[in-house]
Amino acid sequence: MKAIVLCGGLGTRLGELTRETPKPLIPVAGRPFLSYVLDRLVEGGASELVLAVSFQWEKIRALYGSQWRGVPVAYSVEPQPLGTGGAIRHAMRSHEIEEAIVVNGDTLLDLDAGALAAFARDKAADVAMALKYMADTSRFGRVEIDQAARVLGFREKGVGQAGLINSGVYHVHARAFADSTDAAFSFELDVLAGKLDTAAIYGMQTDAYFIDMGVPEDLARAQYELPLPRPDVAGEGSAR
Repeated sequence: MKAIVLCGGLGTRLGELTRETPKPLIPVAGRPFLSYVLDRLVEGGASELVLAVSFQWEKIRALYGSQWRGVPVAYSVEPQPLGTGGAIRHAMRSHEIEEAIVVNGDTLLDLDAGALAAFARDKAADVAMALKYMADTSRFGRVEIDQAARVLGFREKGVGQAGLINSGVYHVHARAFADSTDAAFSFELDVLAGKLDTAAIYGMQTDAYFIDMGVPEDLARAQYELPLPRPDVAGEGSAR
C-alpha cells in the first residue's frame, strides 16, 4: 500500500512560524508534526511514502532522506503550484501509482490506513474519504452520506452544528483523474465536490483521534495532546 503525503502548503495562517519552515516541519511535543503523520502511515502498513512537496522542500528531504522506519521515502516535486488535486495527480503519474492512501501533512487522524484501503476496495470507490464526527463543524463544513456510505454532498463552512467532517485522509484510485488536465486544480472542489455525479465517492466514518495543526489554537493544543515524543534518531530518516 503506497501513501502520498501533501506537504506543499504555505501555512499562511501560522504567520512567522512558517516564513522559513515548511508547515509539516513545525515542532510538536519535540518532533516535527510530519513525523507523527508518517508514523501512523507506517504502522498502518504503508509500503512506500511519497511526499508531495513544494515550498522549501529541500528541508523536508534533508530530514527524512530516503527511508522512514524502514519504509522507502520518495519525493514528488511540483514544477509549479498545482493545487491539491494537481499535486496528487502529479505524484501518482510520476511514480506510476494506481491507488494510494492520501493524507495532508498538517493534519493527523489516528486511523489504520489499511482499514480505509479495505473499505475503498469493498466499495469499488474512486475515492474513499475518512469522515470524523464533530459536535461543531463550522470550521470544516459537513459531509453528507447515504445509508450505503456514498457521499451525497458538502455543506459550507460557518454553520455551527454537529455532523461529519472531511478529515483529509483518502484512498484514491487513478480513475479519479481520468479526465484531468495538467492545469492546477483543487482536489476538494474539482474532484470531491465536482464529480459527485460521475465518480464513486464514499465516506467511511471513524471516531479516531483527529487534529488539524494549521491554525495557532490547534497547534497549541497538539503540543499537549499528542503522545509523548519519540526522539528523531539516526535510522528514522536516513540515506540522503
